[in-house]
Amino acid sequence: MKVKLVHAHFLISIGDYSNERVGFTVELEEGETVQSVVDDLRQQAITAVGPKSEELYNQNRKLRFENRELEERMNKLRSEWEATAEFLRAQGIKPEAPSMPQFQRLLNAAKPESQSVTAEFVEEADPDNIPFDPGTRGDIPDGF
Repeated sequence: MKVKLVHAHFLISIGDYSNERVGFTVELEEGETVQSVVDDLRQQAITAVGPKSEELYNQNRKLRFENRELEERMNKLRSEWEATAEFLRAQGIKPEAPSMPQFQRLLNAAKPESQSVTAEFVEEADPDNIPFDPGTRGDIPDGF
């Protein structure tokens, strides 16, 4: 038997009891095996779905914690700067000592340049009208 088309569906968990189904229908090229094509399609499905929601939640929590630490450090440095500048002004050492610049929201939020998803829909073959290779014996598969 010669396999010409591979139709594979994958149900991928995205966490929090949620799943996403991704399916492909591909034509086997010369030299490809069904197993290698299915393995490749599985990786493509996982990439298409993206990371699990739990991973995203943990990454978000970690980044928020790091941000909070940086803000606390910045506030401490700002108060030290202000104390130093006030000392220099009060002692007359540097009367024009500037206050620390405000470093908040200097950049606008990043926006994606473009985003597109393309898909080609292939009509599935009618199971009652599937052509078989010439040279196969009879219409009853082996083992039946």
